[in-house]
Amino acid sequence: MRVKIVLIVGIMVLVCGGVVLADTPSVFEAGLLNYYTIGDIADSEFSRYTPGVRMAFYITDWFGLNGDVIVKEPFSGDLVGYQFLLSTTMVFRWPLGLFEPYLGIGPAYSITVDSGDFDMPPHILYGARLGFDFNITPVFCLGVEANHIIPDIPSLVNGTDEFDAMANTYVGLALKLKL
Repeated sequence: MRVKIVLIVGIMVLVCGGVVLADTPSVFEAGLLNYYTIGDIADSEFSRYTPGVRMAFYITDWFGLNGDVIVKEPFSGDLVGYQFLLSTTMVFRWPLGLFEPYLGIGPAYSITVDSGDFDMPPHILYGARLGFDFNITPVFCLGVEANHIIPDIPSLVNGTDEFDAMANTYVGLALKLKL
């Protein structure tokens, strides 16, 4: 019984000690993204998972640049090949210690690879991201975020039927390694 108590207290001290040290802002981040569109969540289509990866570099404590690669197909639709969403983002974060909110904006590009054919439409998409990280340890954090892809600014401003917010807004978790 004493061994269990000592083990539990030791684990709690390590976790709490890591949390206390986690308030140092990171310079480099590598992360795994786990997204669903709002439409898929509303329809309970959990097989339409949208994974991704992210690399980020912070120039100052509050400003950084990152790049994402999100794999939309074959997970989220009927395409036989692959569809990637590449985005570059300027990130503004507020390192408050354990809790770190952030906002990101920047261009995005859609690339489709199907049966050896490579297709990249000539227009640029736009992305806006809002989220927050919980710095669990000095090198590991768990984030919750919403990533909104705007395929056409005029359709957003005019409110036309071409813009589908349910299909273009991704929500999910980000698991990050911070250095």
